[in-house]
Amino acid sequence: MTTLHTHPHAAFDRFPQLVRDLTAEFGADGIDAIVERFIEAERADFHWDGRLAEMNLGAWESFDEENEAFELVAILGYFRGRYYVATCVVDGARHVHWMLRLRQFEVFESAEKAFLASGG
Repeated sequence: MTTLHTHPHAAFDRFPQLVRDLTAEFGADGIDAIVERFIEAERADFHWDGRLAEMNLGAWESFDEENEAFELVAILGYFRGRYYVATCVVDGARHVHWMLRLRQFEVFESAEKAFLASGG
């Protein structure tokens, strides 16, 4: 008999709820394409909201927004059943504006190692 173990970080994964919500709103026909469009449009938000850890990397100079201060932040998270490390730009209220880099990992240890290396 095979025993399935759910990793505790799976509780942070917003993907299953996203699929349920979109299926309830739009129906099951073509749901995969709809889900992909939503993820593509809101990729930075999904990853920012699914973060398990964050590390400030310093100020971000924006040439587009003259009066607003931004910060570069590395994040470690879990989305779609995979770990990821990303670099995001956030404002003073800690709202994500851009995701500059995204790397995905199968296991937590690899993601954690990459996350810790991003700060040094």
